[in-house]
Amino acid sequence: MKRVAVLNVGGDCPGLNAVIRALIVKGANEDIEVVGVNDGFWGLVEDKLTILAKEHVSGKLPEGGIILGSSKYDPTANPNDLKKLKNNFERYQLTSLILLTGHTGAKIALKLADEGIPSIIIPATVDNDLYWTDLSVGFLTALQTVTDALDKLHSTASAGHRVVVVETGGDEAGWLATIGGMAGGADYIIIPEVGFEAQKMIENIKRRYSVGRRFSIIVVEEKVKLPDEVLNSIGDEKIRDFMRPSELLTEYIKNNLENVECRTVNLDYLQRGGTPSAFDRYLAFKFGVSAIEKVKKGKSNIALGLKGFEIVEKPYTEEILKNKEINKDIYEMAKMFF
Repeated sequence: MKRVAVLNVGGDCPGLNAVIRALIVKGANEDIEVVGVNDGFWGLVEDKLTILAKEHVSGKLPEGGIILGSSKYDPTANPNDLKKLKNNFERYQLTSLILLTGHTGAKIALKLADEGIPSIIIPATVDNDLYWTDLSVGFLTALQTVTDALDKLHSTASAGHRVVVVETGGDEAGWLATIGGMAGGADYIIIPEVGFEAQKMIENIKRRYSVGRRFSIIVVEEKVKLPDEVLNSIGDEKIRDFMRPSELLTEYIKNNLENVECRTVNLDYLQRGGTPSAFDRYLAFKFGVSAIEKVKKGKSNIALGLKGFEIVEKPYTEEILKNKEINKDIYEMAKMFF
């Protein structure tokens, strides 16, 4: 009997329990045993493994998070931990690891492959920044969370005639900010892939106020690099270093617009939670079933991806670490509504 171990490496996202459910069900059909590893690679080092059965995921399909927990721990950073991991991999007679992850786990997977530890990556990240796949598990649910948040913020921004600066996730890619901002009616969107001119944002807000639209929703991606004129709004560099982009923008707007109330909202971990959408569950099922099929065929050291509606595979190379930037045409479409 073949045996695989599933673990979440990096941040959690909606739909991970659905992946585990698919792995268990498909594994049972193909006589492949699925072992759950608690708390990412740390659990594989510390021998926190459990053989999974259908009862472990009963009722968990609509739940966010993951029943196994997660961590960003890299066992290759410590020779003793790497040795423990290898020993446990052999002791449990594992055929392959199934990694639910984004760039964090991909980096570790490449190093483990060199150490003779095979794995298969299922793309799971709210950032949707993995270049080999059109969509990652969790992205569409997080996208809806961003849109819902902006819908709600419109009412209080309008009522109080406020500018609200909303920070989204995305790591170094603007997928959540751009599509979520566009769907949620943002009045300005700032992302890493497109240069930001602070005065144009100020002019945009002034124009809205001049025509009676006495509020604005500004969306900013978490890793955007802001120009010096914004950074200099905070004179103390030590304080500035601990401020998030949304907080820096809020101070800049306050300094450049008189009698305008400005507030900050950071969606942060809210984007990782919640009930997975129907398509995220479907995507989780497709990836889980495909991973077991790949194991049955003896394949490993591949990253699974979605192209159109088909599952594809990408052999491990340094290319899987590339950042997938948002298509500029999508941002240009969003700009039409600024």
